[in-house]
Amino acid sequence: MKNYILKSNFKDDIQNFLNLKHSTGYKYTTSQILIEQFDNFCYSKYQDKEILNEEIALDWAKPRQNESASSIQNRIVVIREFAKYLISLNKTAFIIPTTYIPKKNKYKSYIYSNNELEKIFDVIDNKKFKCTYKNSYIVFPILFRVFYGCGLRISEALNLKLKDVDLENGIISVYESKNDNDRLVPISEKLKTLMLEYTRKMHKDSDHTDYFFYLKNSKTPIIKSTLRFSFTRIMKFACIEKNKTINPRIHDFRHTFAVNCLKKFIKENKDLTVYLPILKTYMGHSKFISTEYYLKLTNDMYPDILDKFNSYIGNAIPEIGGDFDEK
Repeated sequence: MKNYILKSNFKDDIQNFLNLKHSTGYKYTTSQILIEQFDNFCYSKYQDKEILNEEIALDWAKPRQNESASSIQNRIVVIREFAKYLISLNKTAFIIPTTYIPKKNKYKSYIYSNNELEKIFDVIDNKKFKCTYKNSYIVFPILFRVFYGCGLRISEALNLKLKDVDLENGIISVYESKNDNDRLVPISEKLKTLMLEYTRKMHKDSDHTDYFFYLKNSKTPIIKSTLRFSFTRIMKFACIEKNKTINPRIHDFRHTFAVNCLKKFIKENKDLTVYLPILKTYMGHSKFISTEYYLKLTNDMYPDILDKFNSYIGNAIPEIGGDFDEK
């Protein structure tokens, strides 16, 4: 991340606020970008203001064109935190009311069928989609298999460095993931073979700190927007379209992975009181409710599979609805 030079009248307080966050162990990466944007916003529009007043705060809170509820929420929350910090220093500051924080758009997970997965990988493997980067035809067959075969989050896969992928032992190391969870993710033998071949093609002269997946050069990670744009094309060529309520996403490969794991556990009569904690650790969840969500999905889609499990352990399926999204 490039070093941004703070320049508004709040620059000293912002820097001290960031120092406090970092000193207590917060990565604060995304929030730091947002508060730096706030600094630039104040420098551009409110150079004459030295107090974080209602005018500045509510102007910052205004929705922007085509901005998602999630983005607005993130922008407001970080400045609410900053205002509370100023008040703790006995300075005057306006805290944006929670009524200005929109609820995030809820999303119902999409679970890909085996037939849909076959169609998607047929398009990817046989280069039936159009992409600006020639490397995509080498990268995407492996990247999307990592999404599905390892259940990684998008950012986890895109941030992998060459040093994080141990193909001798078949282990992916995920560092500084969501909830600050570091974890080891095993790779299947088949996927390991494919990744070894990929490495021979794409990393002949790479340094161990280079990105494992890249399109332009190994020093630059794949941008999420570029990946999503390509995925839209892939889905079009695979003839998989969104329905009235659900728009399939890349992140749904992770959901599909988890549900398929549970199906396998249940069909093989595995003790879920033992295997749920294993899946929780594997997925990098900080709370069991995140893992239990997949039980709910599995129950909704395959109620017969869980009948015998429920008779064994009782009513284990939580009433948590169908809108969980733990990106």
